[in-house]
Amino acid sequence: MLGFSLLMCIIAIAIALYNLNARQYMGSNYTSLAAVVVRSQSHAVMLRNALEDLRQRPGDPDVFSSLENLLWRIPQHIDGIRFSLQTNKLSKSDYRVSLEELQEVQKHLSEMRQQLDEIILGASPEKFLDQGQVIENDLALTFSILEGLVHSEAAKQRIVMERLGRTISMLVFMILLLVVGLLISLFRLKREHHKVMQLSQFDELTKLGNRRYLLSFAESFCKQSQRSGCPLGLILIDIDYFKYVNDTFGHPTGDQILQVLAGALKDEAREIDVLARIGGEEFCVLMPDTDVDGAMKLAERMRQKVSDLTEQQLGMATSVTVSLGVAIAYKNEATFEHLYARADKALYQAKTHGRNRVEVG
Repeated sequence: MLGFSLLMCIIAIAIALYNLNARQYMGSNYTSLAAVVVRSQSHAVMLRNALEDLRQRPGDPDVFSSLENLLWRIPQHIDGIRFSLQTNKLSKSDYRVSLEELQEVQKHLSEMRQQLDEIILGASPEKFLDQGQVIENDLALTFSILEGLVHSEAAKQRIVMERLGRTISMLVFMILLLVVGLLISLFRLKREHHKVMQLSQFDELTKLGNRRYLLSFAESFCKQSQRSGCPLGLILIDIDYFKYVNDTFGHPTGDQILQVLAGALKDEAREIDVLARIGGEEFCVLMPDTDVDGAMKLAERMRQKVSDLTEQQLGMATSVTVSLGVAIAYKNEATFEHLYARADKALYQAKTHGRNRVEVG
């Protein structure tokens, strides 16, 4: 998890640095700005042509109309360029001089509109033509500078966007790695949790469930019996003279007997039964929907199965028997504490009546 945290920190720092460097290029529409500048450049050409027409046809009304239109349109486009420059994220220092030049041109164009009115009334066009040529040159130069600036910034924006694409791809890849790593960690945690649950609910020696395992079923079985009225049975099984076996043959032999006996009991238990080792040599069987007759038959089969184990199966030159106590409960009596107490009492009776037998409590 520490590695994942460090990876996320590195990704976050990289993105922050990248955003800091790319901020001026994000949100700028240089394509639109370039179109405005290029369109305005055509006005310089149109002004030059109109001035040439005036020089050749000084009294032509169509020429006057064309000039009036240009002298009105060019300031409008200059305002459009100013707005576009200010709404994009260009550095003001890059276009400040060009914008000042265009503002001066706007002032001169206003003067030229007044001069044009005088020319229409008969004044000489020479001063107008001279000033118009200067303005036309200024417009062409300023627009050329702005076009170069915009295309340069657009190229930088393309580079930044390409890098952004690669950064996003890398980020997606890193996130995928992170997700895969987290999934692997979750899988390992789940597997470890399963192992812990296995250790906490199963007996390592016999591979049967332990007391915790038995109790996890007991509550639901008891509630089911209380609701349905079906009988719930419990068998307590204890190995006879097991202490003598351990003392005589040793604990490894005793462990082997426990394993063999667990296998024998499991062979006889039904699929619906819950079989568990709840103590040293004590086993328990919880039997849902089982009456006295069914419980006694199962207990007797288990007793007989253990009694029939051969010396070869046990791995020792002796025999093993078990005593069993059976208890059945109905409805409100169906609690684990009640069943266990009655089965334990029955088991004690089996022990006192000679062992290797089944008693009902």
